[in-house]
Amino acid sequence: MQRVMTKSIVFRNGILLATAITLSTSSFSAQRKSGPPVNANAAIATKFEQNVADYMKVRQQALTGLQVPKNTESSSKITEFQKQLADRIRSLRANAKQGDLFTPEVVRLFRHLVAEEIRGPDGTRIRASFERAEPLQGGGLQVNANYPDGLPLQSMPPSLLLNLPRLPKELEYRFVGRELILRDTQANLIVDVIPDLSMPLKK
Repeated sequence: MQRVMTKSIVFRNGILLATAITLSTSSFSAQRKSGPPVNANAAIATKFEQNVADYMKVRQQALTGLQVPKNTESSSKITEFQKQLADRIRSLRANAKQGDLFTPEVVRLFRHLVAEEIRGPDGTRIRASFERAEPLQGGGLQVNANYPDGLPLQSMPPSLLLNLPRLPKELEYRFVGRELILRDTQANLIVDVIPDLSMPLKK
């Protein structure tokens, strides 16, 4: 029976990066059945973080010369800043498309993490939220578009979002129906979209 030993345990955003237990060949077989290998998960998460970092560089370039308004300033000034920032980001990301940040590997990882949560204590609430969600009218949300005003916040257990890779404070995950949106909060801009995060994992 083959055995593998490592020396440390590190958890990051719900992803196991290394393990300090002894694994037999049967353990590896079980791991292949339950989801992607943990080292592959870590590599995919790191790649997603790099994609986010690349977007943040573009965002910083878009901010050049703009004066960020304070929360106490008039709503018209905040709205104008939001529009200017969004327009600049769109110009710098003119060829942006769905999947630039949420690559196929990242989508698979996110679906795996969601599936893990569905099997956990909050699974019933998560399934119910997806089942209640209605498809968006008009074909869904588009990358580089404004996040529509008036869309209701979808209720999801906090544990689900906490299990996903951490984002800079300028970005947030947001569920709309069965879609997962990566949103730039200051620009109110859709950075990327996973069209149906509730879709079952492919075997």
